[in-house]
Amino acid sequence: MFTTFKRQSFLLLALAVLGFTACKKSSSAPDETPEEKQYGLLVSAGTPAASYILNTSDLTRGTLTTAGNGAETNINVITQRGEFFYGVNASGNLVKFKSSNKTTTIVSQVQFNQISWAYYSSFFAWKDEKTLVLFSMNQALQFEYATLNVETMTITASGNINIPLPPSGYYYWGNNVAFLGNKLYISYNVVNSTTDVPLNEIRLASMDFPNVSNVTVTTDTRFNQPAHYNLNSPGTFVYNNYAYMLNAPTIWIFGETGGSFSIYRVASGTTATDVSYQFELTDRTKEEVSGLFNLGNGKAVIKVIDKTQISSYQDYAKRISEFYVIDVVNKTKTKLNIPKSVATPYSNDIMVDGNVAYIAASTADGYYVYTYDAASGNLSRGAKLDGVNGVNQLVKYK
Repeated sequence: MFTTFKRQSFLLLALAVLGFTACKKSSSAPDETPEEKQYGLLVSAGTPAASYILNTSDLTRGTLTTAGNGAETNINVITQRGEFFYGVNASGNLVKFKSSNKTTTIVSQVQFNQISWAYYSSFFAWKDEKTLVLFSMNQALQFEYATLNVETMTITASGNINIPLPPSGYYYWGNNVAFLGNKLYISYNVVNSTTDVPLNEIRLASMDFPNVSNVTVTTDTRFNQPAHYNLNSPGTFVYNNYAYMLNAPTIWIFGETGGSFSIYRVASGTTATDVSYQFELTDRTKEEVSGLFNLGNGKAVIKVIDKTQISSYQDYAKRISEFYVIDVVNKTKTKLNIPKSVATPYSNDIMVDGNVAYIAASTADGYYVYTYDAASGNLSRGAKLDGVNGVNQLVKYK
């Protein structure tokens, strides 16, 4: 059986290759001191690698470095909203903190033992500006949730979700989650415990929220992996009364048998996927997709990875990734003119601010943040990242 221990071990190994490649911390000084922080970058740097938060007022120019700059943090960051980051510390507490370019300041923390939170088997979704809902899968069998009021830093509700346990000899994995209307939707798959091969189906659980009741489960046999291995990368967005979700059977998932990289959708108020809709994104034999970064107006940025150059997870450290803008309504895919970059399937290194997408890419010319303006179609190379091994999250503060 592909146990949760194996999943955790594999994820940690992959992160070591993809996010923390050996690199000396830069000794050069930053080009400028930002007058006002507007954006943040959670990066890894140094040998051994450590996590830093860099702040800047401008991602379109200059050089960003951790040399004499950046606040080091050992908090496992889950997500960010406004001025604050939210994560889990070594004591297992949920922590709310903020960062300057020199220090991090813990604002509040709360004991977090209501669910079996673990990065490799857990995920999250924002219900609104003050409500963060955290999800986990206890032993890959039982779905759990905890609702956090981020203003008061109190857990207002928690417990098991009444999704039936899998049949004997199977476990659950691979999740997308969306709030749409008064419903919460979770999609997942069913995996054979002996072979680790998923069934050729996904299941969609719909339920009322916030009481997490009236659970209905339906099945769609067109898809088999409703999220890639990292359950914390974005895989869904809501547009025009539909939740659009990514099926992403990346080959580093053990037992993957070659399903489609496709967008499927759920209409508001329904309890099943829309059987009339499928947007297949790739050539199944040559490409795979990671992430679904909402650009607004039915568009999103995705990472498309050259599958022909992958024989083991170490190969994701190659420059085999490109970036595309997709339109889920018109079912179009447009390549952005960014040089091939190191594949970063575990990283939330794309951020959208209004009509502009900021894309961190480690190319042969260096590590840069590219700026794509969806309104004009203009693309430009922006700030250089000096002495940085990887960008784990790219965020907007204001």
